[in-house]
Amino acid sequence: MPLYEVWHSYPLTETQCADLAQRITAIHATIFTVPAAFVHVSFANYAATEHYMGGKKHTGTINLVLCNVRQGPSRTRDLYESLCRQIEAAWTASVGDPATQGVAHAHFAGAFVMGVAAAYEQGFMVPEAGQDVEWMRENLAKFQALADDGNEFYRDMITELRTREDFKFVFGNGSA
Repeated sequence: MPLYEVWHSYPLTETQCADLAQRITAIHATIFTVPAAFVHVSFANYAATEHYMGGKKHTGTINLVLCNVRQGPSRTRDLYESLCRQIEAAWTASVGDPATQGVAHAHFAGAFVMGVAAAYEQGFMVPEAGQDVEWMRENLAKFQALADDGNEFYRDMITELRTREDFKFVFGNGSA
């Protein structure tokens, strides 16, 4: 569903990338109540990419996250701003605070939230934002069949749906 693109000129270690990917996944899954399995996080080493801001070259000094997420009436500006702030905090937790490191090019420049009008993923059209629980209910038997056939993606998703309190409604254990 969502795609987070981390553009970094600061040289991230594999451990930092893994930690940041986990943090971004948890942030998105929690804020928008979606299965973590659908959250994509990619990293692009941006160190040598020509980058200009205000017409001035800033190559090798930019770290940012492009957040490609679904938009809808249940997703307010405050929610998106919270997402941006939490991603900045995740960067600092994973990479470190540049102010205390004395490394200016580790500075997090920004998070940019962009809307996704439609998406197709893992064999299914993605629902409109805010319709996830109903979509999961409607497709649960298909998801379970794929999991039972050995599809690791859907095995992980079914496990997550069964263990997260905010997904109990998918299985009819309450009302949404």
